[in-house]
Amino acid sequence: MGPIAKEVAGSFDGKSVRFVNFDFTTDETKAKAKAEAEALGVAATYAKYAPQTGFALIYNTKTQKVVGKLSADSDVAAWTAELSKEL
Repeated sequence: MGPIAKEVAGSFDGKSVRFVNFDFTTDETKAKAKAEAEALGVAATYAKYAPQTGFALIYNTKTQKVVGKLSADSDVAAWTAELSKEL
């Protein structure tokens, strides 16, 4: 995770938010990322967006839909507000 995501993640401890980082650096990390996406039940969303970088998706596991997209160019306040809106 990038620095913004790491900072934001701490403010959501204990809430129903899970931060997952998919690493596309090497073939090995790509395989691990794909396996983790499958284990989390988000394989279709992973397939649609991998290996794009520079953003985070807000994914609702109940509806199994992407409900938001956070840019790496945004600040902590924007990420926090968007995530809070979806809780």
